Amino acid sequence: MTSGKALTALDASFLHAEAETTPMHMASVGIFDGRHLYDAEGTFRIADIRRLIASRLALVPKLRQLPCSGFLGQAPPSWLDYPDFDITQHVRVCQLTSPATEAELRQLCADLMAVSLDRTRPLWDLTFVEGLDEGRVALIERLHHCMADGLAAAELATVLLDLSPESPPLDEPVVPWSPSAPTPAWQAAAGDLMRLGALPLRAAKWYVETVVHPIRRIRELTDVAQAFRTIVTPRIVAPKSSLNGAITGARSVDLVRLPLQDVHEVARSFDSTINDVLLTLVSGGMRALLKSRGELTESSELQVLVPVGLVNAEGRDLGNSVSALFVRLPVGLDDALDVLKTVSAEVGEDKRRHQALAAASVLRFLEPVPQDILAKGAGIMHYQPFFNLIVTNVPGPPVPLYALGARLVEAFPILPLVGNQSLAVAALSYEGQLNLGVLSDPVTCPDAEVFCAGVQTCHESLVERSQGAAAKP
Repeated sequence: MTSGKALTALDASFLHAEAETTPMHMASVGIFDGRHLYDAEGTFRIADIRRLIASRLALVPKLRQLPCSGFLGQAPPSWLDYPDFDITQHVRVCQLTSPATEAELRQLCADLMAVSLDRTRPLWDLTFVEGLDEGRVALIERLHHCMADGLAAAELATVLLDLSPESPPLDEPVVPWSPSAPTPAWQAAAGDLMRLGALPLRAAKWYVETVVHPIRRIRELTDVAQAFRTIVTPRIVAPKSSLNGAITGARSVDLVRLPLQDVHEVARSFDSTINDVLLTLVSGGMRALLKSRGELTESSELQVLVPVGLVNAEGRDLGNSVSALFVRLPVGLDDALDVLKTVSAEVGEDKRRHQALAAASVLRFLEPVPQDILAKGAGIMHYQPFFNLIVTNVPGPPVPLYALGARLVEAFPILPLVGNQSLAVAALSYEGQLNLGVLSDPVTCPDAEVFCAGVQTCHESLVERSQGAAAKP
């Protein structure tokens, strides 16, 4: 293997946090109009699909790499070429008994979410699923969180799939791939020493810059202090909830479909954002869930962790480049419009900017931390008291995607469960729908369908109110 780019502290933390009951891979469920995925004899074209994807792996080198421990142990892991890469181990096809129901597809996805990816080879796979009704074919993609955040994973789909229904030529030879030559031990050790020595080097650089530019440094420290003041408050600790506790290794998947135009209209009518509306819908679902459990009061609140993508001057790459936003959901409020107004006020631009700065500052500080310390910190995720659930919204591609000419009709994102979190929500906009993937532990959260029904009820209420607002002169 060869020395490659080191994992960031955030990337490595997703590796360290993985445990038997908490596989740390994301997933997506795509539904294709499958007619073009079969040949004239009715055989699924798995060889053609593998050839197509293999021809594009050079665009995403990390898909043929493994995160490997540093030569000196405590240095960050690095992405190293995996010499025995075999695409047949990563692109597969399975058959459900036809005509398979959506419930059977969701169960298959849940089973795949419950099993960790094989850490001895590149941490991703694609499973094409035959047997759905009306000739449809599903695609379940799994990607370890150490490789990418949700936004990067969505961008990856535009690389592996096509933007045109025209099937690409498959007769062109695939450029052979050879892993890079191994890095000499002394060179690997030197790189590890430089990474481990980053903290004192940064401290020296910081001191020199402070002496040279004291006014600039004071302003920077003031901004950072203000940023941390938005987080370090009594509200940093999440309200107690039955949503949080030790989870099992079982998983359940639910899918929610919402017309995207309705969501846009609600956001426009009440001067809010799509994210504000999504969080309001989640609040409505959580209200229904807590009410069914006998836990709801007028003052009930939940704290949500909302990942926020960061884009720096160098652009994005396949990896984790996110900040975090903590949002209190007023689930005790009965009126959906009151919830939306409260959420919109809570998630203001000023708060987003300050919390993003605070999170970025923490991540910069963690970069040179030895891996044993980082691993212990990542283990705290299994007992964290700061949020009740994670909700993320990933903008989907603005145009349809295709595989060998087969159109991707629907797509649903799935987040892993983190630590003591029994339910997670991910949303993706695609082809006129806002689709929610809901992952839960069916042992500690056996009533996720109540949450989904509550989301739909809240959506209907908001749409009705927006239509009423539009009808007023």
